[in-house]
Amino acid sequence: MVERPKGQLEQLTLQVDRKHPDWNARQVEHELESLAPAVHGHWKDDTPNDEARLRQIQRWRKGYRNPPRPLTRLAFRHLWPVGERQREALEPGFLRGRRVAHSSHRIFLQNCSEETLREIRAQLGDQEVSYEPSLLPRQFAEIHWTKNAHIRGSAMSAGSREPLRFPLLVDFAVLHGTKRARLSGELVMDPEVGWTSFQCEDGQSKEIE
Repeated sequence: MVERPKGQLEQLTLQVDRKHPDWNARQVEHELESLAPAVHGHWKDDTPNDEARLRQIQRWRKGYRNPPRPLTRLAFRHLWPVGERQREALEPGFLRGRRVAHSSHRIFLQNCSEETLREIRAQLGDQEVSYEPSLLPRQFAEIHWTKNAHIRGSAMSAGSREPLRFPLLVDFAVLHGTKRARLSGELVMDPEVGWTSFQCEDGQSKEIE
């Protein structure tokens, strides 16, 4: 079984588990067979033992279903949102767009840690807008906020410069994918110029530029 098809089945398993957390492993496998019959068929040929496949499905589900307690000062040690100017300062080859100080039209998650983070899922305004299978130390992943139609519409139709606030939740894995962790708080937008700050749920905040 090559790694990429197996990775596809793992991603599908996580998607099914989020929708149906009460399903048992056999029900999940039946759904995998329906969603990806060819990939599932290859896996079944390589793993003919039913119990072995069910144990594998449970291992795939384990990382998502068992979130740990929040880590101390998690935001600064692992992930933190930054803007175009901030990314350009840390990554000289990056070219930012509009030259507006103290705000950013695009927004990124920076891996501030010394380890590779995995299974990074960003929800903005209660809708998943970004997914990265892994993120290397000191690298960036864009939060595709325009995928949320409500946020995009609010930014375009706002009639004043009153700040708009949207909840951000980022779920990810640390320690070689063995533990789940999360970053949560509020992203603040000025409708006329872009994202201006992030306020973490633990009280820490930082401007976005």
